Amino acid sequence: MGKNMKQFFLRLACSMAALLPASSVLAADLVEDLRPATYDWSGPYAGVFIGGITQTGTYDTTCALCAVGTRELNGYGWNGGVLAGWNYQIDTFVMGIEGDWAFGGNVADNNSPAELTHMDFNNIATLRARAGMAFDNTLFYATGGFAAVDTKFSTDDYAGAASDDSKWLNGWVIGGGIEHAFSDSLTARLEYTYMSVSDETYTFVNGANTLDVQNSFDGIYQIRAGMTYNFGW
Repeated sequence: MGKNMKQFFLRLACSMAALLPASSVLAADLVEDLRPATYDWSGPYAGVFIGGITQTGTYDTTCALCAVGTRELNGYGWNGGVLAGWNYQIDTFVMGIEGDWAFGGNVADNNSPAELTHMDFNNIATLRARAGMAFDNTLFYATGGFAAVDTKFSTDDYAGAASDDSKWLNGWVIGGGIEHAFSDSLTARLEYTYMSVSDETYTFVNGANTLDVQNSFDGIYQIRAGMTYNFGW
């Protein structure tokens, strides 16, 4: 091998040795860029939701001028509201606390001509714990806590006149859902909850006539879709 050829290969080897560290750094940066970003669920957030609500139950009527009997009071309606909470993440485990307030209306009716009764859920408030597992920017969670429901039981025709009575009912709520982060701040969720509230007696008065209605709630079910904004730390 000639002297000039030996010098060429020596210079080529030196150039490759000099480029090797830079190539290693470039390859490491490329691999890092291809890795999926890890979403941080920690921090306060607020949002809005809309959903459907279903009630199942019965009521018993007692009065001097009417027959005593048990009637079903089932149905469904719509509601929507606002929510706020705080998450804290440890590795893939996410825990937090959340409160919400829903505004609604008529949920159940008994369309019997002799009854014409209605059940409205005007307001629903819950305060719940949340806990779940995060798979990067998707969170699967369970939730449970306390619930309060502003109810109004009404009839279109009691002794010739319409009448109603309102009560706040207390109980508990459990459920679960899935939440997905589309950016560092914006998430969307789909959630299902079951509420159990106390039975209550509603009283209607029309002149000398008094009607007591003992309402028994078998269950209140909600499915809700919502969006939240995460404020971070």
